[in-house]
Amino acid sequence: MSTWDADTAEWYAAKYGEYPTNRLALDDIELPADGWVLDIGCGTAAALRHIGTRVVRLIGVDPVPRMVQIAAERLAGHPAADRIELRVGPAEQLPVEDDAADVVLAFDSFDHWPDQTAGLAEVRRVLKPGGRFVVVKDGGVPDAESKQAAFVAVAEAAGFTVLDAREMRGEGVRFARWILSAG
Repeated sequence: MSTWDADTAEWYAAKYGEYPTNRLALDDIELPADGWVLDIGCGTAAALRHIGTRVVRLIGVDPVPRMVQIAAERLAGHPAADRIELRVGPAEQLPVEDDAADVVLAFDSFDHWPDQTAGLAEVRRVLKPGGRFVVVKDGGVPDAESKQAAFVAVAEAAGFTVLDAREMRGEGVRFARWILSAG
């Protein structure tokens, strides 16, 4: 499935919309209660729903309009629905103001960014000074280790510093998680 459209969004939501990494990768991360989090490639907004009661403002961005609709449907009735905003847009042109996010998430979305260098420049643009960029890559996909190494090289070339890198496991999944800074 290389083209992300309404049909792909439906497939993804049904198969991976509540993937455990959306919870497991965030459970041990300290989040600023008075800050805000941006999730690039937010999918069904599962990660945002998971941390919704821990943060004041959350924004999910996805390039596929149908995915944003699915995320909105899944937000209905959630205790933090009034604090989670969804927007359509690509990683390379984030519909977010400069220096706004305390934390930017990219959970299994980085490999789908058409222009990763431009996407990383956008992450730097929207992160507040001292903000963190949290990236998750599924360890169960083909060629996972080389994709993980390639990500680190591209991120460091874009001026990010890896603060923490770890392999994580739980609920039948394994994945890599990085916490980076733009400074």
